[in-house]
Amino acid sequence: MRAKTTLALGLLALLALPSLAQGAYDPLGGGTTKLVLDKGFLALMKQEGVTLTAKAPAKRQGKRIVLPVSGGRMDPTTGKGEAIQEGALVFQKASRKVPLRNLEVKAKSIPLYAKVGGSQLKVAKAKSTASKREGFGMGFSARGLSITQKVATRLNKKLRTGDAFKEGQAIGALQTKSTPKLVTVLTQGQGTLVPDPQILTKFKSLFVSLNPISPAQLSPGPVFSFPIGAGGQISPSGSEGTLRLGGAIELLQLGAGQVFQQEYWLDLGAQSASAEVEILPTPAFPGKLGRIGVFGLNMAVAFVSSDAKSRSISVSNAPLTLDAQTAQSFNDAFAAGAPTFAAGEAFGAVSFSAVGQ
Repeated sequence: MRAKTTLALGLLALLALPSLAQGAYDPLGGGTTKLVLDKGFLALMKQEGVTLTAKAPAKRQGKRIVLPVSGGRMDPTTGKGEAIQEGALVFQKASRKVPLRNLEVKAKSIPLYAKVGGSQLKVAKAKSTASKREGFGMGFSARGLSITQKVATRLNKKLRTGDAFKEGQAIGALQTKSTPKLVTVLTQGQGTLVPDPQILTKFKSLFVSLNPISPAQLSPGPVFSFPIGAGGQISPSGSEGTLRLGGAIELLQLGAGQVFQQEYWLDLGAQSASAEVEILPTPAFPGKLGRIGVFGLNMAVAFVSSDAKSRSISVSNAPLTLDAQTAQSFNDAFAAGAPTFAAGEAFGAVSFSAVGQ
């Protein structure tokens, strides 16, 4: 029965690991967009008595306007996505104003959008666009920006400039440099778990063995290794996001309990680890518990490093401690209910080396 259960869990773990993640969007956490105004457009506004100001936190210096990126999403592998800008642009003539709010840059041939009045409008078209990788983030540029018919009509009507603003009129060029809040993790690299020596001694005294279930592996030390699964997203700083590890660990006491912890998810922000847990045999034990928290994860003392050039993020020696439910399940399965294991007790240390898309 134990061999069949272990084999089944191993096959499920292999099937649960999707292929290499591709075409995923990373949520943005920062960056800037620089809009350089065309000389002819500046001359036209001066001739018509129209000013263009930037509302904080956007800033204007001469012909250059800088807008902070506050959100959005980008797929650096395809060069697609959108960046939401903070601040606003305000066209004004005398007491009449036309504000452009909720500015958004989209990585396509019509790159600039804004809320004008009560409508979200296409502000400018581009003659050419380009996207490129920039470390964890992405750069996008649009040249030959020209005003759209709807925005030109809105400016003329509200500012009473006749037909001064026309569709196709050159505006300038823009460049957006975005940085991700979270990076989609590829199915490359691995995570490792080194059990704490004291808990190993305790398991040994209770005749409990720790066994890997494929694709997890066990090396001398002992050191358990797990492939990194698809679906994880973590910050370049390693301070938030989730990482998925494939495979499982079986904790077995012959003639008594059998605990499976399958497919660990490390939540770096919440500083916890969860797993699909099953406790056998039934009906003596509860069987499948589903995904539950199993360990506390102390990122405060872990060593974190990242390299934008290789888009790699590594965490070393993050301590794992038993949570209350895990400690109780060990007591029930291996110690006949005696308080042998306690919440907060050291279980080991986890490390991983991940690669962003």
